[in-house]
Amino acid sequence: MTRAAASVVARVAVLKERSAGGRSLRLIRNCAVNTRNNSIFASLLLALSLSGQVAAHEAHHDHVASVAAMATAPAPVAARFELKVNQAQSDWYLWREADRIETANAAAARNDIWQRIKADEYTYRRVFHQDKRVVDYTTGEIRTRHAEPDWSKLASVISPQLLEELKRGASKTLFGQKAVRYTGQLGGQRIELWWLEQAQLPASLQMARTGQRMTLVLKELRGQAPATWPRATEERIGDYGLIDAADFGDMENDPFVARVMRQDGHSHTH
Repeated sequence: MTRAAASVVARVAVLKERSAGGRSLRLIRNCAVNTRNNSIFASLLLALSLSGQVAAHEAHHDHVASVAAMATAPAPVAARFELKVNQAQSDWYLWREADRIETANAAAARNDIWQRIKADEYTYRRVFHQDKRVVDYTTGEIRTRHAEPDWSKLASVISPQLLEELKRGASKTLFGQKAVRYTGQLGGQRIELWWLEQAQLPASLQMARTGQRMTLVLKELRGQAPATWPRATEERIGDYGLIDAADFGDMENDPFVARVMRQDGHSHTH
């Protein structure tokens, strides 16, 4: 991949549209989405956020059952996806455990790690390999920012509400299990999804509108990831500088901190 292509993937903020009814479907940029009063983290680059009321659709029993299944805890899994945004392409990884979800974007040289301590209590770690810096968000800091995650979205890459918004279609076997096709148009975007019901992950996801296209394709699905996958192990990041996100306000002169704060939509006046 060229440096320019990697930069496009790293800065991806595409396919954003708001419908007349107030619904929006957006691809989250750098794992942070800004609201009027705070920054809400989404640890997956591909987390899909649906706001407003869910559109009414007629759904048969199988569809309802497949959506309800997402409320159950999915099995631990490791997955490698191919992410393509227009012509920029990168590998994107997911490690899913019962109380820990980690993702890695190869082009951005970035890992994000959510840890569930107990119900409604989480920690969040952002690893920036090029800068050799790690930013930690404690349970208290996450609460202060009102940034508690949607765990089902983190675990399954897409929001559970997305299946409710789309039309269920044909099925076939992919990765040795049943995959169901979902299609529809939301917020001016055409969406096609092949959904693995057992793994509770997309086998492929395409989102497109005029002049823009995002494709996510599952390439490997494993119970345990190879050691060559870019996980942020303690051995790998042991010499990285560690920053507590609660200290950001006192570190605005640090170029790295200033950049992260801009990405998160923070602005301060003195």
